[in-house]
Amino acid sequence: MPNYDFKQLSPHDFEQLSRDLIQARDQITLESFKTGRDGGIDFRYARRPDATIVQCKHYAETGLSGLLRDLRTEAKKVFKLQPSRYILVTSVGLSPKNKADIQMLFGEILNTGDIVGRDDINNLLGQYEAIEQNHYKLWLASRAMLDRVLHNASVVQSKFEVERIHRDIMRYVQSDAYPRARTMLSNDHAVIISGLPGVGKSTLAKMLLYTYIGQGYEPVSILTDFESGRERFQRGKKQIFYFDDFIGATFLGERASAFTRNEDRAILDFIEMVKSSPTTLLVMTTREHILTQAIAASEKLKHSDLISSRCVLEIGDYSVRQRAQILYNHIYFSDLPEDYRTVLLRNRFYQEIIKHKKFNPRLIEWLSTYRRVKVVEPLLYEKFVADLLEDPTEIWRYAYEQQISEAARSVLLALYTYGGQCAPDVLEHAFHQLHSLRAQRYGFRTTPSDWRSALAELHGSFIRPGGQIEVVNPSVLDMLNSAVREDTTNALDMLEGAVRFSQVRRVWNFAAAEAQAVLALLNAEADRVTAVFERLLYAPHHKLINGKVVPTDDSPDIRVSTLLHVAETIAAKRLYELTVAGLERLLTAWDAGDLDISNGISLLSQVATSKLEFHQPGHTILPRIITALTLRLSTGCRYYEIGPLLSALGSMPLSSEQEALLQKAAQVFRKKEFNGALWSCSTRTEFDNLESTLQLISERARTPVGRQIHEVRKARTEFEERETARADDMYDEWKEQFQEMEDGDSAIDDLFDSLRDPG
Repeated sequence: MPNYDFKQLSPHDFEQLSRDLIQARDQITLESFKTGRDGGIDFRYARRPDATIVQCKHYAETGLSGLLRDLRTEAKKVFKLQPSRYILVTSVGLSPKNKADIQMLFGEILNTGDIVGRDDINNLLGQYEAIEQNHYKLWLASRAMLDRVLHNASVVQSKFEVERIHRDIMRYVQSDAYPRARTMLSNDHAVIISGLPGVGKSTLAKMLLYTYIGQGYEPVSILTDFESGRERFQRGKKQIFYFDDFIGATFLGERASAFTRNEDRAILDFIEMVKSSPTTLLVMTTREHILTQAIAASEKLKHSDLISSRCVLEIGDYSVRQRAQILYNHIYFSDLPEDYRTVLLRNRFYQEIIKHKKFNPRLIEWLSTYRRVKVVEPLLYEKFVADLLEDPTEIWRYAYEQQISEAARSVLLALYTYGGQCAPDVLEHAFHQLHSLRAQRYGFRTTPSDWRSALAELHGSFIRPGGQIEVVNPSVLDMLNSAVREDTTNALDMLEGAVRFSQVRRVWNFAAAEAQAVLALLNAEADRVTAVFERLLYAPHHKLINGKVVPTDDSPDIRVSTLLHVAETIAAKRLYELTVAGLERLLTAWDAGDLDISNGISLLSQVATSKLEFHQPGHTILPRIITALTLRLSTGCRYYEIGPLLSALGSMPLSSEQEALLQKAAQVFRKKEFNGALWSCSTRTEFDNLESTLQLISERARTPVGRQIHEVRKARTEFEERETARADDMYDEWKEQFQEMEDGDSAIDDLFDSLRDPG
């Protein structure tokens, strides 16, 4: 028989569990009443002439004394209702004498068999195991499960991390995402958790890790690429691999163009390896739009049945009801003193929080954690929360400017140049370079322990250390954006303190896109900016590890593209000369076969439209780019390669050699690649893009493709007919989902009313 104490459940969770158990025990269907304003009723079963009412009392802390005190009041309410039967379910442990005392309060409408205490609930859970499994928070957040996971402390990061996940589980709002993920892992050994930022992808992933660690699996975090995971794979051993944001920077960088180093093949190979091992599991997370773009850009991913609906779990945004339950659980399980809780409940302030456009579980965790808000007086707490929702960066700004050391600021600025996430050894190198520069520039002292002490200072507040050091919240990066805009010399410090080109690129892209004041400073300091690019343009961008070439920094074509943008913005002769030299060196590498088509096409468009003089008669760079690309595509290309190339060429005059190569590329595509491209289309946009590519082939490459255009249009019509039928089938399901999203304010009020009750 299970032995739960039910402290891991909120009152709302406990009511749902009680309802399911009583329905199973008595073979009845109970009618639910609102939490809080129940007038003595949580559930009712009414069949004339009889009426049964059920009341749930979750007194995890106050215990028997609190229960008896409140039941004396409840008895008066129940007598007025005059039910034929009254059932009491409580999480308090009850002896036979306790039950007899309770029965005397209610008289004949309450039989001792209908007083269901803690032991009785555990007994029912033993009888109805399916209910226990469905209420997964019950066992996942139990003390027994925590002890099992802690027993494997040697293979988890720390006891602190385990207990933090345990607390997160208690606050988690139950949905079908967790059991669906378990099913995917059981059937296919892999799950990709996809969703918008802040919807709980990492929380769900860590819940899965926690579950399987409790079952004896060794967790293996993949930090950079799948090759590192492959090196730690041990066939026959129970292992669960975890890769957070597994596409992320691998695919996107700052260009969102395409995979450049066969990373898509590495993804598929690793998943296939995991699926072939009966003792291995793989959990990955990714942002929704990145997964969509990656699949669209990779023929390998698009055509593979490994990355499919069978192993991709999409988490949608939160409904109003789910937001309410998230806030409710955070308040219930928080250490907030009563004065602060009262503020959240007063005048229905919780409704404003729930419906705020910037609602986010991370913010809810912050505002409900006492150690983070205790500097705010209860009288000012409502304004503090409202301001926090309006501008989350305020969480961090005061601490950044007033409360942390210069070493800690150097860590955060270095981490900012890596997009908020970085391997410890890489970040340490960047820190020392930047910290030394800032100390010399601003006259503060440094010590050998600055790196170590700064990490300890930032731990848990600004950063989350581990295999990867990362900011605890995206709003930390928002705050740093603001700090760079307002104190523009930060940007120059980060540029001159950079050790990798990718750091420079990130700072420059931010300045060019979002910070005119920073851009003005960089224009004024053109010589210093040029010196940075001279130092890093040809710096190493890969290293040899175990005989394999591993990228460590931006590729040459990305560097030249960035430099070209800088040279167009900052009018400096040395920058122009450096750009020309960089292009010449890149074209030499292309001639030797080191050409990435997508990056090459992007560079072609950039050079062709540049304010600089590359397109003038007599200048050879633009013709050389065109020749290199057409030569490469003439050996075989995909529609997402030839289409963008034709668009980039536009009406540019071509040499006879280039025209011949372009026609050859079009003919190769028509004969060898078209059928595969048509077969892979799975959205209206993809059909449209393929037709547009064929139109370009017809017009620009002067290659007949009438039959292929007809086939695309026919296939698109058939696809649209299938989609229309599917939409009709899903209408009823949509109505149910829409109704759930339309949960009224009164239901939310009733839920939060239960927080006002003692116990």
